[in-house]
Amino acid sequence: MEGVKIIDLELVKNNEKGSTFQFENRKEAAKVLLIKRKKGTISGAHYHTGKNPMKDPETFMIIDGEAEVILKHLKTKEEFKEIYKKPIMFKLAPYVYHEIRALTDIILVDMNSIEDDDDTVRGFL
Repeated sequence: MEGVKIIDLELVKNNEKGSTFQFENRKEAAKVLLIKRKKGTISGAHYHTGKNPMKDPETFMIIDGEAEVILKHLKTKEEFKEIYKKPIMFKLAPYVYHEIRALTDIILVDMNSIEDDDDTVRGFL
């Protein structure tokens, strides 16, 4: 149909946790990740240093499902934990540890690409 473009999403990871797809975005962030995670899995469990401007802030959305989000600011030591059952967006400054626990199957959108993940520090401090 004229004026319609249908594009398959690029599968970039598929493992026991679920699937991650990447797709093109606008100029500021050339690609975006669509992440499907299975109930009982943990995603994130890291923080960013801010070295990459695309991760300052880190922006992601929970689109579907129920997830517990655990945050800890590594400089101020402030902690946060909340369960979300609705679509919601997060914008996290550098040095904010973030962990997402899938209480059901969930769908996330990370506003960055796999290539933008060059300042990730894994694990909890």
